[in-house]
Amino acid sequence: MVHSQLAIYSTDDLPHKLKQLENNWEVFMSENKIPGPQNIRTEVLKSWKRCKQYNVDPLQKQSPILIDENQFVELIGKSKLYSVSQPIIENLYEQIRGTKHLITLSDSDGRIIYLKGDYEIEDQAQEMNFVIGADWSEKAAGSNAIGTSLAAGKPIQILSSEHYCQGVHPWVCSAAPIKDPLSKKIIGCIDLTGPSAIAQPHSLTVVRHLTNIIEQNLLTNSYHILEHLQQTYDELKSKNTASKIMVLDESLHVIHADHESLDLLKIAHWAQLWSHDEMLRLKNSLLDSNAHPYKWEWDVSSLGVKIFIQSIELESKRIGFVFCLEKLYQYRSADSSSEIALQGVIGASRAMKTIIRKAKIVSNVNVPVLLTGESGTGKEVFAHGIHKQSSRKDKPFIAINCGAIPQHLITSELFGYESGAFTGGNPKGKKGKFEEADGGTLLLDEIGEMPLELQVHLLRVLQEKEIVRIGSSKPIPLDVRIIAATNKNLTRLIEDGRFRSDLYYRLNVVELQLPPLRERKSDIPLLSESFAAELAKTHQKPIPAIDWNVLQFFHRYDWPGNIRELLNVMEYAVLFNENNRITLNSLPHSILDKKEEAFSRKDKRLSTLEEKEKEHIAQLIYETNGNLSEVARRLDIARTTLYRRIKKYNLGNILE
Repeated sequence: MVHSQLAIYSTDDLPHKLKQLENNWEVFMSENKIPGPQNIRTEVLKSWKRCKQYNVDPLQKQSPILIDENQFVELIGKSKLYSVSQPIIENLYEQIRGTKHLITLSDSDGRIIYLKGDYEIEDQAQEMNFVIGADWSEKAAGSNAIGTSLAAGKPIQILSSEHYCQGVHPWVCSAAPIKDPLSKKIIGCIDLTGPSAIAQPHSLTVVRHLTNIIEQNLLTNSYHILEHLQQTYDELKSKNTASKIMVLDESLHVIHADHESLDLLKIAHWAQLWSHDEMLRLKNSLLDSNAHPYKWEWDVSSLGVKIFIQSIELESKRIGFVFCLEKLYQYRSADSSSEIALQGVIGASRAMKTIIRKAKIVSNVNVPVLLTGESGTGKEVFAHGIHKQSSRKDKPFIAINCGAIPQHLITSELFGYESGAFTGGNPKGKKGKFEEADGGTLLLDEIGEMPLELQVHLLRVLQEKEIVRIGSSKPIPLDVRIIAATNKNLTRLIEDGRFRSDLYYRLNVVELQLPPLRERKSDIPLLSESFAAELAKTHQKPIPAIDWNVLQFFHRYDWPGNIRELLNVMEYAVLFNENNRITLNSLPHSILDKKEEAFSRKDKRLSTLEEKEKEHIAQLIYETNGNLSEVARRLDIARTTLYRRIKKYNLGNILE
């Protein structure tokens, strides 16, 4: 058996060589015999055997075209290999112009994504579909330099009848795989093709040289990208965020990550990152380049983790992702025996008491509820509280983020599919979220992000109380309580033509608008203490005390991230406080940087002495848990005087 990557070493006896190769092909194809060991190369024979197993037709004249124009534009638009290789190929072509050769670039699947050559040869090559978008893998086109090089993982030259398919016999091609310089995985292939009558042994050397140049340029580009990913990670860590940070490259390899992320995701090493079903769905979502905006969220409910995802861009191209991981906590109200308690919801302010009472009224009424409010106000926890307060409390509570699932997957996620409905699906079929929630409650989070074409299907489900799986015509009756949530202005989306008005009125039977934290600041001490207690338990630490000046700062701060931001701050403080006491020095720099701005917002009408009195009264209200009789006693003033000073200093929001 001949072990060589070259088909010929000299052109002196080329006609005889071509005749010998033709005889080999006839013996193998017609007589089903292996040619003599001195007549056929090892890699060619291995390739022929593979093609036979693939049931490739040896009389095939053309390869199939798999990529249409729109798919091609999308493919090269996100191909790092294409952008790096194109100018290198263009430069080589200028040197070989007029030699009757074609230079091609293929992706790792053997699909031609770039082709350059003389027009006369291009026209001849079109007869066998040697064109952009064609599939030249071994499974599609038989033995050929592109497909065989990718299959064998090494450079190779294929001459005339060494090609498995008869339609390619008039050609000689030399190809070498291109490997990612960091992962060492094959990402594509360079090929030089021309008529077999002018075959040259040095063609393979040219291709190898070209591959080396491309890989060197990819390495330089990779270092530039890795440097930017490193800077992104360092910048996030310098902010001392309480979230666990992960930075991934575009291929979803973990580049940098907090070690604690492994514990949150319940894995031992990064090779297991996509082992959970919900994480695997996230991976497929991320690989869909059109699935998401610049930022979005993903709930991994089985692990109790929420992931905030942000694209990392360099020179207007996405090069990776940032994951900010946060533990999902669901707390019980500090006073669960209170008539206004709602499981999981913390708040005793006037605004929260009002909305909790409304929630309790609707909890046992089978009408849709629409939860609105800014991001981070606790809409999912509130929805779960309504569920636990209802007669459905022992049935499933299922949450789905309509903005975190790719458009092409959300239909199957909601409605499920039958066996064989589409390629890549579960062969046994799969229940959708509606079926999983049957008898219980389904939370449609970020409902404003739901694609317009899907909204009509949701409306039909709400009207008819039944779903039809993809691939089936059989309706499945359902008994599901619907709660929708959004931080968008749905009426404005309706005006913009991005949300159906009939769906809005179907969902908006009862709207509960959750107030932002800045409008319920009297709840901050209660929230802070509850978070401190729960987080201390989670991290197996003693419950820390909270200094008054910390709560004073919290009261002055505007909390743009709402409860979620407060939770992150408290987790950091619980982890890094000293002497079991949360002081201003225990807080992350990301919020401490705002301290001066927060404390500079003073009432200009008040003197320095009045400011101090105001702060003293606020502190006593906190210390006495709002017992104004005790506050008046400690100040040694009448209650009526205290009321006047509370009004004067605008401290009523502390008592709400």
